[in-house]
Amino acid sequence: MSTMETPPPPDAQIPVAGPPERRCPRCGSALAVDQEWCLHCGAAAGTEVVEPRGWRVPLYLGGGLAALAVLGVILAIVALASRNDVVADNPTPTPSPVASAPPGATPSPLATGTPLPSVTPTVSPVPTATVSPDPNATSTPEATETSTPEPTTTAEPSTTSSFPGWTGNDGDYTIIIESAKTQDGAEKVAQEAQDKGESPGILKSDDYSSLNGGYYVVFTGTYSSKSDAQAALDGVRANFHDAYVRQIKT
Repeated sequence: MSTMETPPPPDAQIPVAGPPERRCPRCGSALAVDQEWCLHCGAAAGTEVVEPRGWRVPLYLGGGLAALAVLGVILAIVALASRNDVVADNPTPTPSPVASAPPGATPSPLATGTPLPSVTPTVSPVPTATVSPDPNATSTPEATETSTPEPTTTAEPSTTSSFPGWTGNDGDYTIIIESAKTQDGAEKVAQEAQDKGESPGILKSDDYSSLNGGYYVVFTGTYSSKSDAQAALDGVRANFHDAYVRQIKT
């Protein structure tokens, strides 16, 4: 049996094959027919980017020429500096002026440079005078001075205070401001109290049985009773917070 194909009707349209589908070689996104660059990743789809050749050679040449120019400037500066040092070390000698002799004058040996003959002076010996001793002369021995060393005195430090000592009676009361180990420390506190209107004095605690020994005591005021001293204590404590009342007994 033979198979017969029915021809297509004359008005039927034959499908035309379209262009092949294009995709980005990097990300695989679809590309248009005339699209040269991918809009997603920016890769070249149909354009070949060729790296320019020979661009390094001009760059290297330019850098080498610049280095040579800098080296030439440095060498020129060094050469000029060396030349100036040589000129400074060897200054040009300045000719000294020579005084010209007037016409008809005989040049002196010093001017012509002729050395003068040396003259050796002759010294005649002087006769030595002989002194004969006088037989009647009596020699007196010279007195020998004996120096007596003077005794060396060592100055002792002054212990005199510019402030008065205890002027009250035995058993009176006073207000003690400070008990210092040294006299200088007591002097400073007494001067401070005097500047603040007090009438201070300084006594040595070793001389009184009612005080502890070994101190220079700064006090102010003498009172016959303890109550009088207590009444004046508040005024002293306004400037010296540690002041207190104490009886002074020998």
